[in-house]
Amino acid sequence: MKVKGIVKKFALVLAVVVALSAVWFGVAKLVEFVKDDLKTITPVFDVGNLGTDGKFVDDESTLYTKEAFACDGLQIKLDFDNQIEYQIYFYDDLDNFVESTEVLSAAYSETVHDGYARIVIMPTNEEDEKISLTERVTYPGQMTIKVAKEQNVQYYQVYNKRLRVVNTPDQLLFSLGSFHLVDDTYVFDIEGKTVCTNMNLLSISSNRILSVDDSFVTLPEGYVLRVFIYELSENDGVLSVIKRTETMSLTLSNECDFVIISAEKSGNSEYIDFSTGELSNFGSFITLSK
Repeated sequence: MKVKGIVKKFALVLAVVVALSAVWFGVAKLVEFVKDDLKTITPVFDVGNLGTDGKFVDDESTLYTKEAFACDGLQIKLDFDNQIEYQIYFYDDLDNFVESTEVLSAAYSETVHDGYARIVIMPTNEEDEKISLTERVTYPGQMTIKVAKEQNVQYYQVYNKRLRVVNTPDQLLFSLGSFHLVDDTYVFDIEGKTVCTNMNLLSISSNRILSVDDSFVTLPEGYVLRVFIYELSENDGVLSVIKRTETMSLTLSNECDFVIISAEKSGNSEYIDFSTGELSNFGSFITLSK
């Protein structure tokens, strides 16, 4: 009887352990599924290079992706024993070159502000300066390229630039430049004493109150926030400006679909100093709320 009791207790404990293990395995797989929002891609590499203008350059010692790929969420990992360096070139939805990284020799996981990319691979052990047929496969095989499973890439033409749509202020990229009238038309210019979101349009949905966090406003030198408000025409998909306002807090009207934001020092008396880094994450100080 004692033996039977021990066996029953052991079987019960074993059943509980199995049940808990099953639950834990299920939760772990669910968490893994939720976190796994990236996918691995294998772009085709051809022999060649890209110039400072993002255009093709004849070069037998490097490899490049002829076709641009959607790069939202881009992450690149190199094999431990890799023998390559690489450079990333970014483009808009019309294949206009926008910017490029420096030559990289480590993993890449920075926030991507453009919609499409090409990659150039530069071997570090190439002696004859000519890529062989086998090396066309082995060198790209030394890197793993991942992008977001969902590629939500949307652009609009705003005056003289293509701007990518972002959904939250912290995705905005502020860079040196101005946004001003030239012959009755607003244009972007890299000159000036201001910074602006000259690569992004901030989409406005149900959250209509746009404001800047007090901790940023109280910086000694202070900034003026200038908001350009746009309405999307349903007929031709063209953005038209509704108004321009200077504010630190603004309730947007129902007609507002997108905004462009610029910032300048009070009085606009001097150039903004990027060396302090205080504007590198300016978007994180801007909020949209109900």
